[in-house]
Amino acid sequence: MRPDIVVDPDTDPEEALLLETPWEDLRIKEPSAALREAVRRMQLGPSAIPNILASASGSPGGAEKLLEELRPLQHLVVRTLAVGAVPLLSVVPISGQARFTRLKPLLGRVCRLSRFAVIRCAPGGGLAVESSLVDHKVELHHPGVMGMLGRIDGAADDFDAPHLPVAEAVRSYLVAAGVLVVADQPTGHGPGAAEPTFAEDRDPALTGWSPDELLVHSGSRRERYDRPRGAAFAQVGRMPPPPVVKPPAATDPDRPAHRITLARPDLDGGPGTGPAAADPSLTAVLECGDLPVVEDGELSLDRLGALLYRAARVRAMLPPADFDPAGYPTSERPYLSVDDSYALEVYVLADEGESCLPPGAYHYDPLDHCLERMGGDPGAAADLAGAARAGEPGPDGEPTVFIGISARFARAAYKFSGTAYSNVLKDVGALQQTMTLVARAMGLQSRVLPVGDADAFQRAVGLDWRVESSVGDMIISSRIPPS
Repeated sequence: MRPDIVVDPDTDPEEALLLETPWEDLRIKEPSAALREAVRRMQLGPSAIPNILASASGSPGGAEKLLEELRPLQHLVVRTLAVGAVPLLSVVPISGQARFTRLKPLLGRVCRLSRFAVIRCAPGGGLAVESSLVDHKVELHHPGVMGMLGRIDGAADDFDAPHLPVAEAVRSYLVAAGVLVVADQPTGHGPGAAEPTFAEDRDPALTGWSPDELLVHSGSRRERYDRPRGAAFAQVGRMPPPPVVKPPAATDPDRPAHRITLARPDLDGGPGTGPAAADPSLTAVLECGDLPVVEDGELSLDRLGALLYRAARVRAMLPPADFDPAGYPTSERPYLSVDDSYALEVYVLADEGESCLPPGAYHYDPLDHCLERMGGDPGAAADLAGAARAGEPGPDGEPTVFIGISARFARAAYKFSGTAYSNVLKDVGALQQTMTLVARAMGLQSRVLPVGDADAFQRAVGLDWRVESSVGDMIISSRIPPS
């Protein structure tokens, strides 16, 4: 039985059997003596059905009756395949919806690992096979089974005769767990026979999913018992809490820090002044077909500063919430972030002659409202900004900047388990939406890029992508004059 199942020790032998599970408490009315003995023994480790029945002497019905009684508990039971006392693999349920199909003889059918299956190191050693589509994982205990995975992509007659029964048993368990799929019945034999086909390759519900995207989605949205999920603060004690605001880059003694202080727009001006009076309404920004007409739609340094201030600055630093660790304060900003984690960073990249900034890459400090010149490759920054600008409509020469959004993943992962990366992507959408609306209200053009060059971005900013990586890109440019 899974190690996180708790059996109520105060249960009277004559009353119902109470089990506490990660999803709900399970109450079994009138359990037989064999079922009680099975639950007791399975809490201690793997137990064979004949041994359970031998301990619960006098139980009518035998193995079939006990297996029928265990059916409501199948999402709690770990099934182990062993040769004698040597365990080969275990099928472990990882969801409250887990249902183990019956083992079926494969009769030499061609099999393969599901294209959605992944093999990873198991926490206790060995390997584990998982799939985003199923509610079990398979833990491999024996090196022979691990080596067998390299030959599983075929029929049983690929194995030597002495190993055939074991190989068939392994294949049967993998198929029952859902990580191994069986080919359709062949329509011919010999050299001219067609390649084997598999139902999952034709399933219209799976056509749009790549294995990587389904893995991210499943890991962040579906409950799995062996993976902490949500605001678990699993990194507390393993690493220091990342700061709310990224500290300035280390200063190169041979190169003085280059910081550009940006103008702050007066959002609280008197009646009839400031952006509140000049901007179009939110409805006009969202619904109109053309950009709002403003006096000056050119992307100047002051207007770039106003855009960053209105969309991405730190409004206030906040203490930790009552249920958060003391070292995890948060902040308040114009765009939304899941649980105010704010793991995103904004960079402005400019190329030669087509920007309101000297060419290079700049980090936006949302607390001090300034741009800090990065120590990456200026050529890479100019190339990236120039390549993005090349696809913009309108006449050449209009000031344009490339907005690169990166994520300090440790900031998100310090609080969230399983959902950290998906939360980062939600934050990216919120920031891009906010910057788009503010730019439109200011009479500027903006465009979200569908694909970014993360490697070029890392060269431009000079950062380790494992610590802080590009997750979104935008273009901000001057308004096209009306014809």
